[in-house]
Amino acid sequence: MFRVSRAAARRYLAERHFLRPPRSLPSGKGSVLALVARLGSLQFDPVDLAGRNHEIVCGSRIRNFEPRWLDELLYDPNPARRQLVEQYNKALNIVPMGELPYYRRTADRARERYWQDGTYRRLKRYVDEVLRRIEREGPLSAADFGASRKVAWWWGPTPGFRAALEMLSYAGILFLARREGSRRWFDLAERLIPPAIYAKRVTDDEQQAHRLLSRYRAHGLLAFNASSEIWLSGPHRERKALTKRLVAEGQLAEVEIEGISSPHHLPAAELFALDAAAVATSGSRPAAADPNDVAIIAPLDPIAWDRKGLRNLYGFDYKWEIYTPPAKRRFGPYAMPIHAGDRFVGRIQLRRDGSRLLVDGIWWERGVRPAHHLDGLAAALDAQGRMIGAERVEVVDGLLTNAGSKRLLRAARALR
Repeated sequence: MFRVSRAAARRYLAERHFLRPPRSLPSGKGSVLALVARLGSLQFDPVDLAGRNHEIVCGSRIRNFEPRWLDELLYDPNPARRQLVEQYNKALNIVPMGELPYYRRTADRARERYWQDGTYRRLKRYVDEVLRRIEREGPLSAADFGASRKVAWWWGPTPGFRAALEMLSYAGILFLARREGSRRWFDLAERLIPPAIYAKRVTDDEQQAHRLLSRYRAHGLLAFNASSEIWLSGPHRERKALTKRLVAEGQLAEVEIEGISSPHHLPAAELFALDAAAVATSGSRPAAADPNDVAIIAPLDPIAWDRKGLRNLYGFDYKWEIYTPPAKRRFGPYAMPIHAGDRFVGRIQLRRDGSRLLVDGIWWERGVRPAHHLDGLAAALDAQGRMIGAERVEVVDGLLTNAGSKRLLRAARALR
């Protein structure tokens, strides 16, 4: 078994996530495609306090990232130009359009269930009207159907037409045509998916293997006992057997990290990069990471998926507190990790307020010297502000020492 130090594992992860240095991918839609190709998926989340999760993931890696690039790649009116697609892979993710056949399993099973458990019969009058109008008129949203009687749906009583749209979408009969805020328009799947991809079918076994590999692609180096929220549903023994098979086939490689008992796995094609990180961090005086290589990490960023791994590899205990009752929060509801060099050095809470990007909270890890990271943090805040169209960055009174606050804002303004 290949064995590496924790320092090597941290360096490898920083480099393969394009965080050493951050925002190193060139400006443009091509970099969005390169990032999704590397990670395999970006988790979609609609919460938008200072940018949505998938936008922050891109913004931390792509210079001068613009959210419209993602929207154009996802929702271009010409299906031939759509190169990304939303699909459920445990949670809602953005994946390459070419990999869509490997995510059909969820929709196929949903369709079978809806037709067998009576859901389709119960919603048939709404389903028939939805399909008739979309076929004739093109993409429509729930609002286009007007008011309707509420029906039982899995999250509670829901207007019949909205439930029908949701059911047909989950079943893969309709696909998302576009989004504007919380409003969604749907169209027939065959109109939005390129014909060759729409016609392609892969086996259930191939889909299972691809989806498990996607978790390793996204993170880069996972222990088998990594946080449970990472893994797809299914018996533990099935995942263990499939992991062993993928190792035997040479698609995954198994490694041991010093001081961590559980073996880790990574895509086998990236073993050379881990080896290079091991060489770079060996010897008596390895090159130190730049403390001003600072990136603000989204709460659902793949590098932060494995909460156990963050504790074991970085000594960083992170929890996304958006669903934690306010009285029980230690930090902020949308406090995001601060990554510097190859370590996690703190948390930051940001909020859009008109033309301002407000810094509501900064919490440094014990032993961290904030002065070493302020210039890098200023660059990260400037990039975040540009991404959301903010005209300036402001720090709430009393959050930093007067000197530290002035230095941070001065550096951010200089970057403009």
